Amino acid sequence: MKSIIKNGVLLLAALSLGSCNDWLDVNEDPNNPTNVAPEFVLPAAQASVAGIVGGDFAIIGGLWSQHWTQSNSANQYRGIDSYDLQPADYNIAWTELYAGGLNDFEDVKRKATESGNNNMVLQAVAVQTYGFQMLADWFDKIPLSEALQVESIKAPKYDDGPAVYAELLKRLDAALALDFNNGKSTAVASDLIYGGTSAANQIDQWKRFANTLKLKLYLRQTASANSAQAIAAIKAMLDANTPFLEDHAAITKFVDEPNRSNPLYENNVRQLNVSSNLRLSRTLQTYLQANADDARLAAYFTPGSGGQAGLEQGDFLSGVGVNVPSVARMTATDPFYFFSIDEVYFMLSESYLRTGNDAKAKEFYDKAVAAAYAKFNIVFDAKKIAKGGVYEYPSAGNAEAKLKAIIFQKWVAMFRQGYESFWDQARTGYPEKSAVATTSESYVPGQWTVAAKSVLDKGALPKRIPYTSVSRDGNVNTPALVPLTSKVWWMK
Repeated sequence: MKSIIKNGVLLLAALSLGSCNDWLDVNEDPNNPTNVAPEFVLPAAQASVAGIVGGDFAIIGGLWSQHWTQSNSANQYRGIDSYDLQPADYNIAWTELYAGGLNDFEDVKRKATESGNNNMVLQAVAVQTYGFQMLADWFDKIPLSEALQVESIKAPKYDDGPAVYAELLKRLDAALALDFNNGKSTAVASDLIYGGTSAANQIDQWKRFANTLKLKLYLRQTASANSAQAIAAIKAMLDANTPFLEDHAAITKFVDEPNRSNPLYENNVRQLNVSSNLRLSRTLQTYLQANADDARLAAYFTPGSGGQAGLEQGDFLSGVGVNVPSVARMTATDPFYFFSIDEVYFMLSESYLRTGNDAKAKEFYDKAVAAAYAKFNIVFDAKKIAKGGVYEYPSAGNAEAKLKAIIFQKWVAMFRQGYESFWDQARTGYPEKSAVATTSESYVPGQWTVAAKSVLDKGALPKRIPYTSVSRDGNVNTPALVPLTSKVWWMK
């Protein structure tokens, strides 16, 4: 299914180049494009990564971030919502990334390096690194140093998490250091994110993308043994006025046709032939309603028969009526965000907080909250972040109170990008884990609850996806299975 999504988006890119007929005449495996021009392989690789992250990972991210929960009238995601994952569940995601997008980017890097188009090299390194980072954050140890060398290495080793991060940062730095004034670094029209612009602007945007990805990699490590080094690296970037993204980095060229639509919509609505599989989680509902944030609730969910109503997280056997719980909104033409600008602003707010610049932390917090509303075309009431407002930045509070405010608002903003808020919670502890259900009088709105039908012991929350069965086939180096509750190396 993910290959269909990838090829559908690729077709859009081919159409935009006016070369659809030539592309459709290619009689080669798109995952081994030895004789395909890199400008055609590039959008296929971008779409492959977007298809997995925006499809499979967005679904589990939203469930485990308690934005939405499995419908009580269906069963598609019961295993995810009850933390009952099996090794085969993410075989397609693993295979499509390693045999699809990440492998395709390797081909693009090689050919672009040979031609001297360092603009294209940077693009390939940036999104390939993004894909590897996604895998590392879900699985911890992954093949990297020996990956994508199938002709010479049949069973690549799994690198430890810290080594993966160090190598990814090294690759980004090397790509950023390339000579883009060599006369060969031309614009790449087929680029799905920044295509159709000048070479200079495209290079600038991809440098910003790479810098923003570096910032995310450093922020991930702030609760790890590498915390001091990570914060020092963040401070160095801020002190050097490093340029970060100033707008969304997104794919927007989706159309409402089979296999050419947004991957979340394609996976959850069109392929399942039902639009109501994901329902409002009471965790998110309680927080938004406690803060009179009905506008965001309405932007995120279509009300049920009696108005906005959520299900207890993971309570898919609830006896309430089929049409009572609110349904998650998503359309075929929604953008897919590699980075949304509100996400970037929240990252910068946290970065300034951790490096001691509270004024800048507040500035970017306020910008982030406003941008989070704008992303969903919601009119923003600035009173919410003004003095006395429900989302006011706690300038008089301690650093922990400020971090909590940033991460809570980022959690609410990452609707449809829930993997990021899931990882933020595992890294910071915010939102806090509740000892009681949302129906309890002592429940604090927004605190995360253990899924009602959890299969895990001792009321634990999941931390990772188990190693896939396909990753074990023929590779004796695949680590032994570990519990879903086993923390990834950088988690708190």
